[in-house]
Amino acid sequence: MEHITFEIDNNKDLKLLITIAEKLGIRKFFYTYKLKSKSTELSKLLKIIDKGVDVSNFGDISEWQRNTRADRNINLSNL
Repeated sequence: MEHITFEIDNNKDLKLLITIAEKLGIRKFFYTYKLKSKSTELSKLLKIIDKGVDVSNFGDISEWQRNTRADRNINLSNL
């Protein structure tokens, strides 16, 4: 009997491999999930936040407001 060990990072690929193993008639297979620590996940998320996003594709917010609210008449005399 031979043994093979796979290391898979993607859950979708793991499900595919299990399906293939079942179709091939592989009788015994075991899989375990390696849980990531909270500090590892937190540091990964903080790196994403620090990197930021490109907001240049959103355009000028004040121009958007003027265009969107152009039809609104505000009566300032009642203030």
